[in-house]
Amino acid sequence: MGPRRPVARAFGAAVERGLHRALGLALLVAAPAFVVRLGPLEDLDEVELLSAGAVVLCLLTIALRCLGRGPGGFDLLLATLALAVGTTMAHPEPPVVPLVTPLLVVVAARRPRPAVPLLAIAVLYAVLRWAEEGTPGLREGTVEAVLAGGTALALLALVSRVRQAALRADARLDSHREVHRAHLSAAEVETTAFLHDDLVPTLLAVGSLPDSPDTHAAARAALTRLTGPAHGEDTADLVTALRAAAAREMLDAQVVSRGPRTHLPEAVREAVLGAAGEALRNVARHSGQRQATVTVVRRPTALRVRVEDSGAGLSGTQGVGIRVAILGRLESIGGTARVTGSPGGGTVVELTWRARLVARLLGLTTDLEQPVRAAVGDPGGVARQVAAVLAATYLTAGILLGRDQPAPTWSWAAAALLVALVLVLATAMSRGAPHPALLVPVAVVPAGVVALVDPAQAWLVGCAVLPALTVAWVVSGRMLLVLLAPSGAVLLARGLPELLALPLVDALAVALAVAVCRRAGRVLTAPARPEVTAHAAALSAALGPILRPVVVALRTVGTPDAPTEPAPALLAQAVRDCLYLPGPGHEELRIAIDQLRRGGIHVDTIITDLPPATRTLAAALATAGRTGATRVTVSGNPEEVTVVAVPGPGPELAERLPRLLPVAWRVDADPEVAVLSGPPDLATLIRRGDRRRVRD
Repeated sequence: MGPRRPVARAFGAAVERGLHRALGLALLVAAPAFVVRLGPLEDLDEVELLSAGAVVLCLLTIALRCLGRGPGGFDLLLATLALAVGTTMAHPEPPVVPLVTPLLVVVAARRPRPAVPLLAIAVLYAVLRWAEEGTPGLREGTVEAVLAGGTALALLALVSRVRQAALRADARLDSHREVHRAHLSAAEVETTAFLHDDLVPTLLAVGSLPDSPDTHAAARAALTRLTGPAHGEDTADLVTALRAAAAREMLDAQVVSRGPRTHLPEAVREAVLGAAGEALRNVARHSGQRQATVTVVRRPTALRVRVEDSGAGLSGTQGVGIRVAILGRLESIGGTARVTGSPGGGTVVELTWRARLVARLLGLTTDLEQPVRAAVGDPGGVARQVAAVLAATYLTAGILLGRDQPAPTWSWAAAALLVALVLVLATAMSRGAPHPALLVPVAVVPAGVVALVDPAQAWLVGCAVLPALTVAWVVSGRMLLVLLAPSGAVLLARGLPELLALPLVDALAVALAVAVCRRAGRVLTAPARPEVTAHAAALSAALGPILRPVVVALRTVGTPDAPTEPAPALLAQAVRDCLYLPGPGHEELRIAIDQLRRGGIHVDTIITDLPPATRTLAAALATAGRTGATRVTVSGNPEEVTVVAVPGPGPELAERLPRLLPVAWRVDADPEVAVLSGPPDLATLIRRGDRRRVRD
């Protein structure tokens, strides 16, 4: 078998690794917690100690395997064994850890028809409790199995949605890669033609006719091709787009970014970018200089862009361009723009946008809802599905508990009210972002319900958190905590913190699922890298380190700032070298040739069938440049090359020359000519196993 391809499904693989690691870490915590819940170890007999050791060993083994390769059938067998052993032990409290472990393994292991083993595990637990404790054990075990099994089914629904979103995100990433490869292949052909037909003649014209209008026009056209976004940069990012806008205006702009990158609504991005682009255009046209500073400050729900220069400044009233293209654009998105300056004191343009105050406080911004909608389609439908499973679980548990101690009528009415609230919220979410007013009953109604529950009505506390779990798909994690806080505060005030355990687990699971789906949605809504990015990548790969001096020469043509070194003619020759010695394997050789030319040495290259790399040849060429030659000719083939330097070195240098050359290179030198020969790249010889030539 050949080498394995890198895993293309990077997003889905990361989701699976995160799920497995979360389960592994949870079991590492659960193992000592199980021992603590058994009570003092000295009260256990020998059989119970052995049973406890077997359960802990199973849990730790599963945990380590989850942290490593991930869970599988063997782990489910160990978890079932731990369930059987742990359930038959004498417990002061229900054996929660042995029951929950196999359920979580089924959810994490991606088994076919996972609902079947979940149901089988729940039934097995109830049967074991019945066999151990009789009818009372059967009743308690059934309630516990319903709560744990229903929660596991809801978790399975969440994980399934997350996996589907991850698969869609991976498919989109693969599509983007294929499009970019196609763009890059076409861009490489176009780049070769551009370098040969446009850039080399333009650089020669810059050197010979720097004041010609035709030269200036050709330089601007070439500069536009060269100053696109850099390879790997995201053109959808505002900072990258601002750099490109400054380059198009041929400005030497310093772009400073503060704060993490955040998702902006498309209308906001376009308006801010258009206004900032107009400000940069004004710098290029009216400031009398080519320098500007752009500062971008990003916050989760706010953005500030500042464009400043130290040029001619403002004089008189603001023109139509400022009023319409800058102020008008920001007003259209609810933002503000300030343009300040004085004659001779430069100009400052400050653009500010903030999300709506209520939406910002409640976490109801489009950058939260839209990615989730892209990942799962209908967040209301998904929330309704998960809430239905949890509601059925809690109501079934309430019915079973009511056989021994009937629940008051008001508790069923409260449960019905909570379910109705969930349906209203889910329906609103299916249509779009819910109105902020709907969040008030999400916080108030559950708090009022839990204020009346007693310790035997834990199922009703589970129902009380369902409205908050429903809206979790379209609000921020911060807002979810705010919605749950009133109910939690009531339970803590009443001295019932134990009733918070299961609802908090449900809330954490939903919050994590929403976070992953939101991230997948951002991948799905991100545009593919446009064709211009592929052209920029091809140009960057072709020109390498000479790209920057070429851009500087084109940008400053005909100005006092035009550099004298390197000369445009030398840059043209360096670009030509990039055509005939392409790729990173020959970059060192191109640099060595360029250094010889800058030293006044004429260099000719005649290499048929170019070798894969020429790093050793580059070192030998640098040595040839130290012989005092005025002309150097390089010729050869992939196996061996020859460097002829005219005139040759003096007697003293000719004696030292063999020691200065790379390994496996030979020299024949006299005062008239020096002939150096050897392999173009020693590393290639070693990889091919041709060590004899290296020793020779």
